[in-house]
Amino acid sequence: MDTAFATDPAHATPIRPGTPALVVFRDRTELAWLRWLARGFRHCAVIVRLGGDWVLIDSLSHSLFVARFAAEPIDRLAARYRAAGMIAVETRVRAAPPRLAPILPFSCVEAVKRVLGIHAWTVLTPRQLHRHLTASSIR
Repeated sequence: MDTAFATDPAHATPIRPGTPALVVFRDRTELAWLRWLARGFRHCAVIVRLGGDWVLIDSLSHSLFVARFAAEPIDRLAARYRAAGMIAVETRVRAAPPRLAPILPFSCVEAVKRVLGIHAWTVLTPRQLHRHLTASSIR
C-alpha cells in the first residue's frame, strides 16, 4: 500500500486494480445550474468492493459522502439502483497510470475517475463518463 496514512499497512484493505465497481448515474439534482447536463446524467457516484463490504463514494458539491454496506452480488446491487430509476454500469478498478492525473475541477466525475484509476482529461460530465465506461474493454 502506497500511503503514509495507513497506520498499519498490514491490516489495510486497499482498492486494487481488478476490484469490482459499480458506477451509478442519476437525473435528480438539487442544484439548478446542473440542469444543463444531459437528462439521466446529472450526477454520479461509485461503489467499490472492499473486503467483505461495498463502499459508496459520493462526491457532492458541499461534501464527500462515504458509506459502507453489506456485500451482495453486484448484479443484484445494480438491479436495485436500476429499479430506483438510475443507470448503473458494472465495471472494475483500473491500474492508474503512474503520473499526475489531469488537473481538472473537482466534481463527482473526477471523484469517480480517481477511484477507478481513469486519467481521461476529455471526460468531464457524467454522460461522458458513461460513454467512456461503456466503450471501455474493462467492464
